[in-house]
Amino acid sequence: MRGLLALLMFAMAMPVAASEPIDTLVAAEREFAASSPRMGVKAAFLGVLDEDAVLFRPGPVDARDWYAARPDVAPFTLEWAPEAGEATTDFGYTYGPYRLTPRDAEGRDGDPVGGHFFSIWVRDADQPWRLLFDQGVSHALVDFPTEAKQRGVDQPVAGGEHDDLAARDAKLNALLAEPHDVAAIRPHLCADAIVLRSGQPPMSRDHGVALAPMRALAQRTHLRLSADGRLAATTGIAESTPPQTYQRAWRHASGGWCVAVDLVGD
Repeated sequence: MRGLLALLMFAMAMPVAASEPIDTLVAAEREFAASSPRMGVKAAFLGVLDEDAVLFRPGPVDARDWYAARPDVAPFTLEWAPEAGEATTDFGYTYGPYRLTPRDAEGRDGDPVGGHFFSIWVRDADQPWRLLFDQGVSHALVDFPTEAKQRGVDQPVAGGEHDDLAARDAKLNALLAEPHDVAAIRPHLCADAIVLRSGQPPMSRDHGVALAPMRALAQRTHLRLSADGRLAATTGIAESTPPQTYQRAWRHASGGWCVAVDLVGD
């Protein structure tokens, strides 16, 4: 008995290993998703939005103000699940399928529609993750994943610079505003890049580089780097008719900045 007690006391005194950033980020995304049907869409988003969070409606607006002005009860239910993500200690992204089901005033559900969401998250030391940027594309319904894949695990990473990223982002915007030059666009995307476009399920780099160009030259509105310069995000808008928005997660590797996830929304 004394031996068992000593073992238990020794185990209690052992330091507890800290959770990996990706684990806490995925847990935050799952809790956010669970809160939507429980609390409603408005309350769920207001519970996680960062004070600097931005949405495009169609231009950039303060996300907290926009959601605060919505009805408490939305005319739809919104469900989603994280499929994959990547994180540093203070910055990360997630993406995965969503399902939106319209609901009439009598509580009757209509036919659901689907797509993929793509979210950028930030946090301060020892604080919860907060949602900074959030966009999505629509496509046919797909099943929700039961596990979330950690991305970038085997990628060599080092800190990158703000100005280098800004130039890289502007160059990619210029390339996407012209008839596609696949050979020129390909080096901007990481080898494991995911491309998100309306009407299409997530695509790999090889499939995504051949897509139609954007309708106009996009202008960046926001850029955010992780503290260690390993991950970053850019987002902006093309003033076309109708407007298009973009959102990118960037990873800094041995060859410089490359896009890990690229979304263009209509």
